[in-house]
Amino acid sequence: MHQVTSDYAKQHFGEILERASQEPEGIMITQDDKSFVLIDQKEFDALIETAELLKNPKLLSDIDQARQEYSRGEFLTMNQIFG
Repeated sequence: MHQVTSDYAKQHFGEILERASQEPEGIMITQDDKSFVLIDQKEFDALIETAELLKNPKLLSDIDQARQEYSRGEFLTMNQIFG
């Protein structure tokens, strides 16, 4: 993650916005002993959606089960599914 000071961010705001739109992790802006992250709206929305999905215990259980099946070699190839 790219990191800049708040003073740098103030002086180069356009550059920081452009970089934040290109960096999936966003830009960390530090001021004194605090850190803030500037991220693109699409990335933020994706993080929120992921957090909401991970609150579903059934989904987490299904993911765990699928991972176990995969590690045991219990999976289908794309050709087996779609011919």
